[in-house]
Amino acid sequence: MRVIRASEISAFLYCQRAWWYRKSGYASENIAELEQGTALHNRHGSRVQMTAYLRYAAIISILLALILAVVYIANQIL
Repeated sequence: MRVIRASEISAFLYCQRAWWYRKSGYASENIAELEQGTALHNRHGSRVQMTAYLRYAAIISILLALILAVVYIANQIL
C-alpha cells in the first residue's frame, strides 16, 4: 500500500493538475522561482528559530535577575 502524506493531499487540494503533473513525473518549468521560494523559506525558518532562542534567553535573563534581586534583598534584611 502506498503512503499518502499530508503535503501530497495539500498539493492535490490546491491544484489537482499540478499534483497530477508531479505524480506523472513531469519536470517543472519554473525551477528558478521554486529555488527562490525554497531560499526564502529557509531564511524565514532561520529567523523563526533565532526568535525562539532569543525568547528563551530573555526568559532566563529575567529569572536570573529575579533570583539576584531576591538574594540582594535577603542579604540586606539579614
